Amino acid sequence: MSEPENLQISRQLWDAWNAHDPAGYLKFLDANYVIESDTIPQPIRGLEAARGFMQMYVDAFPDLHFSIDQMIASGDTVVTRWTATGTHRGPLMGIPATNRYVQTRGCTVGDIRNGKSIHDWTYWDTGNMLRQLGVLPGA
Repeated sequence: MSEPENLQISRQLWDAWNAHDPAGYLKFLDANYVIESDTIPQPIRGLEAARGFMQMYVDAFPDLHFSIDQMIASGDTVVTRWTATGTHRGPLMGIPATNRYVQTRGCTVGDIRNGKSIHDWTYWDTGNMLRQLGVLPGA
């Protein structure tokens, strides 16, 4: 696929996140999709695990929204720099709802092949988010 096509696929993945649409998200993922992040203890593998990963965040932040700050493509790789916002209204990884609004920034490096996302690496400022939730002390 061309770089513009890969950018389009990546944009549609983010649109599905913003629509809180697991089916729309999964249709752009390879059956053997993997996501790795500094926020999870082990890689998420496969479509059902990816669905659960998305649902966990949508349940915790019902108004979750990603603003795309920058997207860069190089061959099969798309790098997306993003800002996420939402109100913590459900449990997240053992943290009960705080009803606090948060904003955090991150970056996802994704590999796309044959029109499907095959692997994502996501890095984001979880410390900042945890401070906003009151879990970590302020700066």
